Amino acid sequence: MKTLVASMDGKGPAEALQAVAQLQKEVGRTAASLVRKARQAGLSWEAIALCLGVSKQAVHRKYGKR
Repeated sequence: MKTLVASMDGKGPAEALQAVAQLQKEVGRTAASLVRKARQAGLSWEAIALCLGVSKQAVHRKYGKR
């Protein structure tokens, strides 16, 4: 993240926001993949939620139907 911010020096706010949006998409894809792997490895929704710092209900609602 710090590297991205540093690379934005001299660029406009629109370009910086586009970079942040791309990062958010990538983080979302990575999180979904890791949650899938965690479930396949036998982790409970509660354990995954604890790792992500959210409630069990929130993590199940977001990733449970995939």
